[in-house]
Amino acid sequence: MQDNTMKLDDGRTLGYSVCGEENGIPIMFFHGTPGSRIFGLENGGLFKKYGAFVIAPERPGYGLSDRNPERTIESWATDIGELADHLGFHQFHVAGESGGGPYALACAINLPKRVLSATLIASATPPEALQSLTGMGLGNRIVFFLAMYAPFILRILFADYAHAVRKSPEQFMRNMLSQFCEWDRRIFDGANGTGRTHEIMLHLKEAFRQGGDGAYRDMLLISRPWRLDLSKLAIPVIMWHGESDTLMPIAPAKAFAKLIPDCESHFVVGAGHLLLEDEDVGSQIVARLLSVNA
Repeated sequence: MQDNTMKLDDGRTLGYSVCGEENGIPIMFFHGTPGSRIFGLENGGLFKKYGAFVIAPERPGYGLSDRNPERTIESWATDIGELADHLGFHQFHVAGESGGGPYALACAINLPKRVLSATLIASATPPEALQSLTGMGLGNRIVFFLAMYAPFILRILFADYAHAVRKSPEQFMRNMLSQFCEWDRRIFDGANGTGRTHEIMLHLKEAFRQGGDGAYRDMLLISRPWRLDLSKLAIPVIMWHGESDTLMPIAPAKAFAKLIPDCESHFVVGAGHLLLEDEDVGSQIVARLLSVNA
């Protein structure tokens, strides 16, 4: 496990991991909700295979990153600009998985001369695209409902999640798996991927390292208007989404794609939420991302 940190201009600590080919094309990969810097390490072999150098930063309140009660989706671009300066990168790609999707778009909009492309992987969708929760697993439906109508209960729920991950990780994992489609469960077992149960458990433990605040604030931001002007997107945006995804259903994803100017969409038949963790689909995603500069 890598414990890389830097100090941001406002004094906060930002945690991140690096993996892949050190002299390769830089990609800022943004984890889901909840998530952590371990997200990048899970796919290190894949990134190295394609000559990519991946930086996986943690949003405030996750892992090693200090909390920031005033953060917005848009403010993430400032943190990433500072991280890129710290690492010596003038230009880079961005990609966001699940809850990391809106943050990738925030960077694309606010750092137009630095971001080369934005890739959305099983991304969350803005409220205007999420007109219905049909097709979404019960756990996620509850979380979205609480974020919109009872945030004080959501805070308690994520505190309970943090406690469960620390005290009963196996039971927490079993409960989480019940929300996934069959395609995703095969990823965990290794039949359709490489067997990621142990790595994903480490990922979740780091996500809740400081308690539930990171996930709580993420969900408040994701479930309410994003305040991102998508019309300002002037770089390639590539969307990948599984048609059997039960965490973020396909119908809102297709509606979301229509809101993004010139969005290149790949809707994967039979696939679930863990697209990057599947060897075949993950390879397609990384290869397409890197081909933007080819």
